[in-house]
Amino acid sequence: MKRVLTALVLLPLFMAAVVAPSPLYFEAMAMAAAVFCAAELERVAAATGVKPFPFLGSLWAFGFLASAAWPEAVPLNAVGAAGFLSLLAFGLWGPVDMPGVLASSGLATLTAGYTGFLLGYLISVRKLGDPEGIRLIFLLALVVWAGDSAAYYVGSRWGKHKLAPRVSPKKTWEGAVANVAGGLLGAAVARWTFFPGLAWPHVVALGCLLSVVGQLGDAFESVLKRGAGVKDSGAILPGHGGFLDRVDSIVFNGPVLFYYYQVFMR
Repeated sequence: MKRVLTALVLLPLFMAAVVAPSPLYFEAMAMAAAVFCAAELERVAAATGVKPFPFLGSLWAFGFLASAAWPEAVPLNAVGAAGFLSLLAFGLWGPVDMPGVLASSGLATLTAGYTGFLLGYLISVRKLGDPEGIRLIFLLALVVWAGDSAAYYVGSRWGKHKLAPRVSPKKTWEGAVANVAGGLLGAAVARWTFFPGLAWPHVVALGCLLSVVGQLGDAFESVLKRGAGVKDSGAILPGHGGFLDRVDSIVFNGPVLFYYYQVFMR
């Protein structure tokens, strides 16, 4: 019940931010989610004994998102350079003891890239314009949601062959195949409803591609959590865990969708 109620609250907020006349609302939502995700990733890392550099990962991630939103005012190269210069300062004069500097530096870099640079591509997709950017964001959400739902239903009822027991013991090959099938159905529903200009070859390609990459993204977060002995990245979303648990299937799909559109759909 908590899971359903949380979804009923978040879904209208997500839809309103996506369809808002100005992309600023979606950008603000992405930035807020990134800050939460960065904090959760640092929490997971802390369970392994890694001490984060205070605020560095979150601020660096925020910089990458600001660059995606305002590329002329906040150049991407400047964000990267500022982040690495900050690593220099934190490594030499920060609060982390010398034996932990390497791990803390790696955590800050992963946090910035994972929750900032990659999530920033969702902003880039939304900025492709109206209605194209809006349609692509909803397409991505529908494919991932339909795939996850199909995987959960089929895997829990008929799943027998373990997909990656060391990473996620409950995931099965049957569920993985159902995820792709659900993603294909989600892409087809998008074409039949709000994306009539989406050619069928793109329906098939994006349905499969986004489903597979989404599952890999989910598996990557599972590796991080299982390695740290953590069940959920956080507890801020009742019934869902943390923000990172909700966007792990989307994070890597941002650049995939953006470059697929640039290469094959423009």
